[in-house]
Amino acid sequence: MTPSIGDQDVGGEPTYAGDSGVGDGAGPDPVIGAGITLLGIFLMGTGGARDAHYAFDFGVLTAVLGAVIFVLFVALSAMKQRRARQVEGDAVPPSELQEPPAS
Repeated sequence: MTPSIGDQDVGGEPTYAGDSGVGDGAGPDPVIGAGITLLGIFLMGTGGARDAHYAFDFGVLTAVLGAVIFVLFVALSAMKQRRARQVEGDAVPPSELQEPPAS
């Protein structure tokens, strides 16, 4: 049996590591916030089309709440990934991130 395209390596690294990496330093999924935002936009559209101002206002609240959750989850994910890299020793020291002086 031949391997599928997804099983082949690219540059010595597997293209898909499987689900073994889920949960180790990845953080919460920002898609949750994006989904809540889209639900709020949908509620705004349906409420506005029916002149239901309270439904529209609830949609605005839902969309803003979803956007806040999205930004929060992205920030938490970045912080957890940075901490995981520092624990592994792969983090670049801040002194190496600075630009060299102009000559």
